[in-house]
Amino acid sequence: MFDTSKRPHITVIGDLILDPYLIGDATKLNPEQPGVVIRVEKEEDRLGGAAAVAMIATGFGATVTLAGVVGRDEPGDTMRRLIDEHCIEPHVWSDDRPTTWKQRIVTRCQLRPDRCDREVKTLISNHAERFLSSVPLGNMVLISDYGKGVCAQSLLQALGQRALAADVPILVDPARGRTWSDYSQVTLIKANRSEALSAMAIEDTRPLALARHLADEHRCTVVVTYGGHGMVAAERKGGAWYLPAEATEVRDVCGAGNTVLAAIGTAMLDGNCLRRACRLATKAGARQVAQLGIVAAVNPF
Repeated sequence: MFDTSKRPHITVIGDLILDPYLIGDATKLNPEQPGVVIRVEKEEDRLGGAAAVAMIATGFGATVTLAGVVGRDEPGDTMRRLIDEHCIEPHVWSDDRPTTWKQRIVTRCQLRPDRCDREVKTLISNHAERFLSSVPLGNMVLISDYGKGVCAQSLLQALGQRALAADVPILVDPARGRTWSDYSQVTLIKANRSEALSAMAIEDTRPLALARHLADEHRCTVVVTYGGHGMVAAERKGGAWYLPAEATEVRDVCGAGNTVLAAIGTAMLDGNCLRRACRLATKAGARQVAQLGIVAAVNPF
């Protein structure tokens, strides 16, 4: 995608999540209670949350710095190892709070509906916040907020002020239910339908009207994804338009939002207009949901 001598530098900031997978087969009925017994044949660890955004952006050809917090625990060590394996530059703070993880189970190449989470949602320490606020901004900042306590409002304000002074764009994937006024001085907010609806103060749910209202209210470009129905966008100083989704067989929706955020950002840095960037993002998103688990190799460029 990019000239290797001119690769853009993207900084990703947000909640780092480890995605462990238990992979095996359902061998028999559980004699203890309704359900099945799963014989685990192997385990895999993958990057999730903001770390997945960083991994995908790296796969698109960008140089990526990842800023976040992990615990002083085994999942935190695994997270650091995976970050290194994917050639992502870490700006990671280790804390006493446990590393967030989401464990999934796969049997016969199918994702089972149950998931086990470990997470802490309290705000990070002042020491961690000061460390994260000093991260190099690069050519663009992607904020991946999962509401786990990393994206404190004071941290977002500090980053926004630095980015504004340096003329560096900020793209945000917001946490569900969070007030969008917390994301001040940003260039673009990419949300899914439920996140966008929760940010609305009026009842108009027509897709284009929804995006237009949010863009005007928050004075930034807004992209709203609708899964298999595509996406709509309203530019801060432009029009509003709709793009259909790429037809694909969906295996796992995990990572779709991460992929769209990374694709829009890298495509815009490569000189594409927003509409072209969103079109490429729909292709990348379709390739991602056709996979099981989040993968980096979804480059549509």
